[in-house]
Amino acid sequence: MAVLVHNQGADWNKELYDTIFDRVVPDRTNPPSGLIAHFGTPRVAGGWQVVDVWESEEAYRRFAEEVIFPAAQELGTPPFETTLVEIHNSLIV
Repeated sequence: MAVLVHNQGADWNKELYDTIFDRVVPDRTNPPSGLIAHFGTPRVAGGWQVVDVWESEEAYRRFAEEVIFPAAQELGTPPFETTLVEIHNSLIV
């Protein structure tokens, strides 16, 4: 089942997002296996957020544990909150 993954950090900004995104997805022509869509945007309340759609929770967790979390730790990024929800319906036009 596809999942929506929402990561947000009050202490994140565009520069930090760009740095970690370049590290975890260095080749934009070869996205992570299982990733359907990715959006990085400022938060209304300040900070930064990332919204992804993944083919499954397992695909996201595998990439997060193997790539995202080690990169975030290595870069010393501020903490971020992650929420996962199953997608009931979608429409992409």
